Amino acid sequence: MSPTMEEGGENSDPLTCPIIPGRETTIEINKGKAGLGVSIVGGSDSLLDAVLVHTVYEQGAAAKDGRLWPGDRILSVNNHSLRHATHDEAIEVLRNTPGRVHLTVHRDENRWGSRSESDVYDIYDVQLVKKSGRGLGLSIVGRKQEKKAVDIELHRGSDGLGFSIVGGHGSPHGDLPIYVKSVFSIGAAAVDGRLRRGDRIVSVNGEKLDGYTHEEAAEALKRRVSRIVLRVVP
Repeated sequence: MSPTMEEGGENSDPLTCPIIPGRETTIEINKGKAGLGVSIVGGSDSLLDAVLVHTVYEQGAAAKDGRLWPGDRILSVNNHSLRHATHDEAIEVLRNTPGRVHLTVHRDENRWGSRSESDVYDIYDVQLVKKSGRGLGLSIVGRKQEKKAVDIELHRGSDGLGFSIVGGHGSPHGDLPIYVKSVFSIGAAAVDGRLRRGDRIVSVNGEKLDGYTHEEAAEALKRRVSRIVLRVVP
């Protein structure tokens, strides 16, 4: 058997192997003078809790290589794990890579069909024009802060709880906590007024959701009849 072929004839050479959706794949990219040419989003200090490829720039080595796509999760860089890295730590690791870069990545096999269900943030390109002698007058926000959990008591009526969730163990972006995706205009959450998009749900009536899949968390919410106590981290 060829050293670059796995059983069954699959190419395992990091220089040429394809990224197979649903599997962790290690690829090698030669940066050259152009640089790697990718930007990232997320990190352990964000709601995504994972480092994802945001943009693959046309002039960079990754674009010329052709295998890395926006939305791919970067698990490690040259054996340096990014599974629990903050955004800044991930950037620092990528900046200090040598000419040959080994990336271990994971691509969700249903990514194109489920992206709209999984995105936590809306991303916009904004052009800012700086006037002479003036600053831009903005600050960067959105970094997750340590906040205390609060209890929100909801009473389910005929309109239901009135919110949807995202995330969970085994989600398209990895093993994530359970977050509030949307709060509908009708339902118990809208009547109460405290639950917000992006809130992390820690427990439902004392039942901790740590390690729950999306389906298990949804079931925990569905099987509670009337009085619901959500412990959330805003």
